[in-house]
Amino acid sequence: MLDNYGIEKEKKLSKKQTLLDETIKEKKLSKYEIIKKMYESLLNEMDDLKKILFEDLSVTEKAKAKAERISKIAFTLQSVLDMDNGKEISEQLTWLYRFIRYATKRIQDNEDMNFVQPAYKIVQSLNEAWAGIPSQNRF
Repeated sequence: MLDNYGIEKEKKLSKKQTLLDETIKEKKLSKYEIIKKMYESLLNEMDDLKKILFEDLSVTEKAKAKAERISKIAFTLQSVLDMDNGKEISEQLTWLYRFIRYATKRIQDNEDMNFVQPAYKIVQSLNEAWAGIPSQNRF
């Protein structure tokens, strides 16, 4: 089991290093692409959380860890909002990110799965909306 943990940790570090190389060192990703990757990651993590919850039919430590990861991604997305220039949209996105974080907090603190599906639908919609931004409006 400990050997498997080391392998998983190495995979995560490798993924992070690749993203770092793409964004900082090689300057391949635009701001749009970075946020797109974050939305895709958020959606993948939500998919994984739903699978974990469905498999176990209860909240496990694995589900709580996945919920924590989702919360961190949502918080990161919330923290990069431009509240000065995109006031109304930024405020609405803040509420959506807060709801996602609330849903994950309910899992962690109360073992309550009731908010997973609504949060998942929000993440799906955000991902689709971001992907649908016309290329001339991407930054």
